[in-house]
Amino acid sequence: MRPDINHSQSIAKSLRYNEEKVEAKQAECILAANFLKDPDRLTYEDKLQRFEKRMELNEDVSTSYHISLNFHPSDKLSDKTLQDISRIYMKELGFERQPYLVYKHNDAGHPHLHIVTTHVQRNGDPIVMYKMGENQSEKARQLIEQQFNLVPGEKKREPRIPDKRVMLTVTYGEKSTARSISNVVQHVTENYRYASLEELNIILGLYNVEAYRGKENSKLYQNRGLLYRVLDKQGKYIGVPIKASFFDFKPTLANLEKNFERNLAYKRQPDIMLNTTVAIQWNLRSYPDNLQKFTKRLAQDRVSMKLQHDKKGVLTNVNYINHYTKCVYRGEELEEKCRIGSIRQLIEADKDRQENLARNPGLLQQQHRQRQRDLDQGLEL
Repeated sequence: MRPDINHSQSIAKSLRYNEEKVEAKQAECILAANFLKDPDRLTYEDKLQRFEKRMELNEDVSTSYHISLNFHPSDKLSDKTLQDISRIYMKELGFERQPYLVYKHNDAGHPHLHIVTTHVQRNGDPIVMYKMGENQSEKARQLIEQQFNLVPGEKKREPRIPDKRVMLTVTYGEKSTARSISNVVQHVTENYRYASLEELNIILGLYNVEAYRGKENSKLYQNRGLLYRVLDKQGKYIGVPIKASFFDFKPTLANLEKNFERNLAYKRQPDIMLNTTVAIQWNLRSYPDNLQKFTKRLAQDRVSMKLQHDKKGVLTNVNYINHYTKCVYRGEELEEKCRIGSIRQLIEADKDRQENLARNPGLLQQQHRQRQRDLDQGLEL
């Protein structure tokens, strides 16, 4: 489980966000703690009024809190269990007497809850939020994971194994080209699920190798031949290509095509696709404006991302290689948040962030000081 506590400048905005998800059938309110009615009997006005009346008890406090609890896809949780988890978590935070609403969202590949609440107590005093994420929230996370046998938020990744990509990557001139290509092609064709030659090349590209059919009007293409060649760091081929028939395991086009249909059926299984989707969405949400950290953490979840550009350098597509399920996906095959539009937004946000830092080298220090002021005032984690 991964908790995430954020302060909001408008409790109406947080409430409206979740209610719109409910209207779109992407969420449901499963718990209304310390309200006078059950969730299904509460109107939007009832919910907002309850929060506003509580916040009126302290005019100096204008912020509220929007909490999310994220669970691993393998955690199978009923609504009753999610309600129990929410109550325990809020109690550990000291919010058991606070009014709060729990929404179960169904718009991502992993189970997750959103909790809307205020830290203004009945006597008007605010609950002190300083280091709550490091202390009370972390304690609650460990307690809940143990009690409900959940996948730990800090240990959700598969055990690390030696990265065969490092051992197999071909560098022209260092070793026998034929032997290096043979090792790569045999490893990829025997272990990965590719449904086309294009998908095979997406994987082979990680090792600096390409399967090449030639131009459509060439004899190589017309005779359904296939060559394997080494790529340099810029993706341009280098050295002498080698015919597929040269290798003992015969990775010819005809033999590769025998795997396409079977691999396509495998990679399209919902639970297989979910593994890749969750890794992307989870890390994209964690690093929405930092391409380097997003890519690094994605790799730690054993997913490689490859971006495709046209001749003018314009980003045209994104591909993902999952080294756990051994499947490759184009962005458009997955959920919308995994597609090229989200990656473009991430790149633009990262560019803006870096430009701001370049114009104002002291920005990070300013943000850190402001964060500390907010913490001291009990406004933010």
